[in-house]
Amino acid sequence: MRTEITLRYALEFTMLIPAAIFAFMPVSEYMRFTSLKSYVIAGIFVIASIFASAYLCSVYMLRMHDIVIPCMLILFVLYYFSVNTSLNKKLFCFFNAAMLCTFGPLYTILTTAPYELTNPLWFMLKLFTFRSGFIFLGFTVLTGMIFFRTLTIKIPFLLREESVKDAWKYLFLVPMVISLLTYWMTPNSPIVVMTGRVRTISFVLYLFVPLSVFMFYHIFWWTAKRFAESAKLQQKNTFLIMESKRYNALRRYMEHTRTLRHDFRQHISVLSQLAESNDIENIKNYISQLNEASSKSYKAYSANSVVDALAAHYDSIAHSIGAAIDFRIELPATLPVKESDLCALLGNLIENALRAVKSLNEESRDVKVISVMLSRAMLGLSVSNHYDGTINFGDNGLPVSSSGERHGLGLNSVSNTVKRYGGSMNINTEENTFSVDIILYCNS
Repeated sequence: MRTEITLRYALEFTMLIPAAIFAFMPVSEYMRFTSLKSYVIAGIFVIASIFASAYLCSVYMLRMHDIVIPCMLILFVLYYFSVNTSLNKKLFCFFNAAMLCTFGPLYTILTTAPYELTNPLWFMLKLFTFRSGFIFLGFTVLTGMIFFRTLTIKIPFLLREESVKDAWKYLFLVPMVISLLTYWMTPNSPIVVMTGRVRTISFVLYLFVPLSVFMFYHIFWWTAKRFAESAKLQQKNTFLIMESKRYNALRRYMEHTRTLRHDFRQHISVLSQLAESNDIENIKNYISQLNEASSKSYKAYSANSVVDALAAHYDSIAHSIGAAIDFRIELPATLPVKESDLCALLGNLIENALRAVKSLNEESRDVKVISVMLSRAMLGLSVSNHYDGTINFGDNGLPVSSSGERHGLGLNSVSNTVKRYGGSMNINTEENTFSVDIILYCNS
């Protein structure tokens, strides 16, 4: 009898396996441990936890909820150190997995209530029969199938999306509250379920719980996607405006050089006549005028047209505030990373730098921008500038913006972009020079 009870407990504790899958599916790209050895160890640990919990419950005749809560706390600690993302996102994914697993017991007791009436262990320990235990697992697997796209596509998209980053402070409360409500709504006795039409009505009403959750996730994902598309469109429009200005500058330069070529023979003729007259002073003045005219030429910053347009745009802004940007951009015409990502990085960093130098003395208003290919798979980016005052750093290692120091603006977005490429970002503030050094791995 003890063996049977242990196995029945083990069957119910098997829900830890789909629960772990539900918890890790949305955060697969944030995993700290990705080796096969890590997965094998995790699998052994989960299986050992199932049988250890089942044995403990059978020995001391405990109810499942007496040990599930302590188990969840231990599992969350392990989950916390296994996933590399913010605490609020970890809480959301963890409680979301718990919520999806609470639907199984609810529908199982509604489905198997007639059979559980003859199960004495249900009234003593709330322990399912083997048949009900397998139905319980079946409902849990079915829930996972229904929410598969949500777990693998929609939630990972939301985790990456910058436009909803502030929502995670409160969003984890949704699955947590629904988990508690579902647990509270689960009937304690099959006798209650079989009273009148309680079973039929409850089954229909409780279907709205997962349906409402499914629709909420879908609407939230759809709204975030529309915001993301709108932001990308706005970014593209900004790049197009920059490229249009750059194109006009290039066209003016070409017209200017065409005029110079047309007038070249006249200039040679004038210089020849001055040379015959041995008028050295006028020759010097004439050449000086030609040099001044030819110096008003098109300046290329990069081989890539989009990056070149962005550099020209911020160079123009720098001149308007009396600052200077020293560009060293040695990138190919076709970038190994998304143009929008690199331009977003450059734009945020240069804007921060120009804000910082704007209030400095004129001789200190210089910004240095370097972007080169360190190898075929590594792109390096560095932006540095002088600053005055003190820069405070937050818990995330990024500067905290204040009225005097504006470096913190946009660096959160920069940090997230770097993480998407599996890269690194180093911030240095030595000798009143603020520098951000970034490496992007182009194959990520």
